[in-house]
Amino acid sequence: MADAILNIRPREDALRDAASLERRGVRSLVMPLLEIAHSDFTLPAPTAISGLIFTSRHAVSAFVATQDMGDWAEKPVFVVGHATAARARHAGFKMVFTGTGGGAGLVPVIAGQMVPGSGMLLWPAGADKSFDMADALQPLGLAVSVVDVYAARPVIDPDPEAIQQLASGAVLGVIVMSARSALLLNDFLDAHGLGHLRPHICVIAASPSIAVAAGDGWRQIYTAKQPRRSRLLAIATLLYHQRSSIPAAREQ
Repeated sequence: MADAILNIRPREDALRDAASLERRGVRSLVMPLLEIAHSDFTLPAPTAISGLIFTSRHAVSAFVATQDMGDWAEKPVFVVGHATAARARHAGFKMVFTGTGGGAGLVPVIAGQMVPGSGMLLWPAGADKSFDMADALQPLGLAVSVVDVYAARPVIDPDPEAIQQLASGAVLGVIVMSARSALLLNDFLDAHGLGHLRPHICVIAASPSIAVAAGDGWRQIYTAKQPRRSRLLAIATLLYHQRSSIPAAREQ
């Protein structure tokens, strides 16, 4: 019986989601298709930077892993989401401003605090970006220096127990947080001879562009109105508890 929500995010994120779903009475499976690797990078001196931008918890972790906080802790920090804000505060940053709804939702927060021409903002980011913060802030007179501090790399050997559960038809839905993850999921299913499972699995996509990347052939595709973790978990919870009323898989 299809009675589990599959999470393919990097392990730390996937386990965090699984714990949240478990508290809501939802059975979940963790099978990361991406893993986080810190990059080698060089930063400008803190005196050259007027503030920092973090669009993920992974960027905060990568940044503080190699830096003596020193003067960095005094800089204003702009982050996406409460989890990233918590990570930044735990790292020692004293002025943390939080936006929601992805990178685009952070733009007005930054614009509300920084004066055009006030100096360079530093954006420690992942190598794979779905939103260009530098381009978004340039028309507002705010300059951004981008430094890649981590990369999300495909997992070579996904968890065999999770693969077995997936192959057995246990997966009701899968949470997909990026277009890249959607493509990796499709590649994974085809490479393991599991493409026939698509008509039995619902995709829970963080945005319309991710839903498009997932492609056709799925049982249903549910798209969050905002690219927020809380929205995706809410959809997953509702889907799980109403699974008996989901339309049957289409004949192929």
